[in-house]
Amino acid sequence: MGRRAGSRNADFAATRARLLELIGRRLAQADGVGASLHDLAQAAGVSTATLRHYFGDRDAVIVAYLEDCLIQGARYVAMVATEPLHPTVAQSLGWALGLICRGLEHSPLGKIHAFGLRAGLESPLLGPSYLRNLLEPTLRCVEARIERHQGRGDLPGRDPRLLALQLVSPLLLAVLHQRSLFGCQLRPLDLDALLADILGQLRDGDGAHSQSAR
Repeated sequence: MGRRAGSRNADFAATRARLLELIGRRLAQADGVGASLHDLAQAAGVSTATLRHYFGDRDAVIVAYLEDCLIQGARYVAMVATEPLHPTVAQSLGWALGLICRGLEHSPLGKIHAFGLRAGLESPLLGPSYLRNLLEPTLRCVEARIERHQGRGDLPGRDPRLLALQLVSPLLLAVLHQRSLFGCQLRPLDLDALLADILGQLRDGDGAHSQSAR
């Protein structure tokens, strides 16, 4: 019996995932943000008609790619949010920010953020998709860790969202400055020193709270 019209092949999800992996490599290239649907189809080794079948138009392909990035990074987001708290706020958030910073600096995450920003700026479709699938999950996992600290009495009176923005934003900007904007050639920056300075300010602000993690 033939496949019912409009139904999907049994391997639809697997094929879509394979195409996204190949498309992701193309989007990660320096000129990826300008890649056309035809360019992406070539990179995936399929026709534009096939790409439209699995995703839709070019913007829909990019949205699918950003959504897949969230899926691939879900365990790291969960790790930041749920791993046991350290004895002090500075130690605990320092561990979380260090994990994020290493991901931005040494994994494809930094390039993905750079692509998402370039594609999303001034785009009412791609901008919210970048926020929803990349930036906001990063901020929210830090917020969740801050809220857990507040549950044990740390950081009284601090707004978790504002504090997460204050902690994550300098790291993201610094990595973009050094890597995507080639600031390492113009004015090199020690990212470890930046992270230490951020934590020093946090330590001063919370009075080096030393309550043991529960």
